[in-house]
Amino acid sequence: MTKERALFLLAFLWAPPMVTVGARAQSQGSPVVIGETVTIQSSILKESRSLLISKPAGYENGTDRYPVLYLLDGETHFHYTSGIVSFLAGNDRIPKMLLVGIVSGGSARRTRDLTPPSMAEIDNRFSPGNGGADRFLSFVADELIPYVDRTYRTRPYKLLIGHSFGGLFGIYTLIAKPKLFNGYIAIDPSLYWNNEAVVARAESFFPNAKDLQADFYMTAADASGKPPVDVRRLTAAFGESASAGFRWNFDLMKQENHASIPLPSIYRGLETIFEDWRVPDLLALFDKGGIEAIHKRFRDGGRRFGYDRTTPAFTVSLVVADLIHTGRLEEAAKVLLHDASGYPPPWNQLDALARAYQNRGDVEQAIRYYLLSLKENPRNQLARNKLTEMGVKIPDLPH
Repeated sequence: MTKERALFLLAFLWAPPMVTVGARAQSQGSPVVIGETVTIQSSILKESRSLLISKPAGYENGTDRYPVLYLLDGETHFHYTSGIVSFLAGNDRIPKMLLVGIVSGGSARRTRDLTPPSMAEIDNRFSPGNGGADRFLSFVADELIPYVDRTYRTRPYKLLIGHSFGGLFGIYTLIAKPKLFNGYIAIDPSLYWNNEAVVARAESFFPNAKDLQADFYMTAADASGKPPVDVRRLTAAFGESASAGFRWNFDLMKQENHASIPLPSIYRGLETIFEDWRVPDLLALFDKGGIEAIHKRFRDGGRRFGYDRTTPAFTVSLVVADLIHTGRLEEAAKVLLHDASGYPPPWNQLDALARAYQNRGDVEQAIRYYLLSLKENPRNQLARNKLTEMGVKIPDLPH
């Protein structure tokens, strides 16, 4: 964005808030709370399990429902994941979400829960007590998700994130219960497990999964710059998917290692999965299909994630600002007035359009839009002054 365009947008779209800074802090020592701990009893696992819950901003005072992000190894990844979700949602790059971190409770229980049984001697030597993935999956499907849906205001869209064994479990879940989750982020998954048995299952599953609807994002860390063989096998299986509803992406993160890769993977994965939530280049989409193309993008993007979504008024204003700035005044006028009930034209943008017409020398159109601006805001002294300068009698409007 050029400096001139940035100033243009600021002039016509932003009203900076007044901020008052006191001479000293009003209170000290108040805790910063990012979530709460909940314990549930599992009859399937025959033990209690701890959950870390982070609610989206405004949850307590609202009535809206939210997609749910289920995060494996919650004790490791919850803190920064809650920040990523809050940051991306605050910038409208993803919807606000309820975050549920599932606490593993130690390496032994983690190995038990997240791995299918293995026949490989090396797996059993270095990861004893493995093989409980099916039972843990039953806990997630039959106890955890129903509990969350009962207790919190949720939408149907559910996302599962896992790292290492957790990534393996995510892929296993996609194949074993393909309708349980809508989205997955598999971070450097342990695909070697049981001589790549999950990869072999994927090679049989995806070419025949005609009705699969899922969003899938996977990463791998490899300094060589070349994906490992097991990753290449899996992505090849994805590429043979029989379902147009299965959307997948893979990123090889050469600059990361197995320990550092979760944070960038979660950030990038959420942006990728919710790609249709935002429109990165409004003017390019407008050029393809006008304002209706933008409305359609928001409708379709919202529907995939369980929302009846309309284009934000601010987004329409951004399109108008771009069109005025590039001299496409007739198109800007058409967008400004395209839906007066759904998108009442902002008086300051009507002023901007009037000034642009005046600068072009089109007095008739300048008068028209100053009058419309005055109708929207009868206290608009600028419009009154401009109309007076052009010899126009000001209509009798209430101040």
